[in-house]
Amino acid sequence: MTDIVIPVKKLSKAKQRLSGLLTPTVRAGLVLAMLEDLLAMVSFIDHGQILVVASDDLVFDVARKFGADILREDRPWGYNSAVNAGFAALGDVENVAVFPADIPLARSREISRLIAPSEMGKPLVRLAPSRDKLGTNGLFLSSRNLIRTGFGPDSYTGHCRSASAMGIDTVFLEAPSLAHDIDTPLDLQEFIQHRQPGLTLEFMESIHCAGLAPASEKKAFV
Repeated sequence: MTDIVIPVKKLSKAKQRLSGLLTPTVRAGLVLAMLEDLLAMVSFIDHGQILVVASDDLVFDVARKFGADILREDRPWGYNSAVNAGFAALGDVENVAVFPADIPLARSREISRLIAPSEMGKPLVRLAPSRDKLGTNGLFLSSRNLIRTGFGPDSYTGHCRSASAMGIDTVFLEAPSLAHDIDTPLDLQEFIQHRQPGLTLEFMESIHCAGLAPASEKKAFV
């Protein structure tokens, strides 16, 4: 089975591009809701260890609800640092995957396709891109040391190049449910229009009803 690492940015720093729309407290609540929806989808499929790497007790509370293990970052150094720390904590394992916590449309079927173990130990990289084909919203490695991960701007191309340079077979997974991450107000608006049941949608509808969105932005939640 495949072990899964889910890094979660410090809640007080999360989703800065939504700061004109949502308060820090609401942004933190959004991250927690998205994480819970992702873990709920993972719970429906076969998987190995789930390791949530974060620095907030509220994140760990969500992780424990689904039987995930936790790794506390005492001094967060960034997303790639969290990924590397997660890999190191897992040990010298085969079949490992990384997912961001902000993909609330994720469905178990596409998660399962992404994390399917490599056959006969064959070196393999499997990638699920973001909608703009710049970010990496799902990464599978048949060995944690197969390539050096580099999440961030244009990470999808970077991961492709790293695998190609090593002569490693690469599978590009078209996974619409994994492609939609939430970074901008437009991302959030389009997510709500999907009407996918889950805690994230319930959370966003609840804050809209409570009038927590700025007046100039409320129409985005209609």
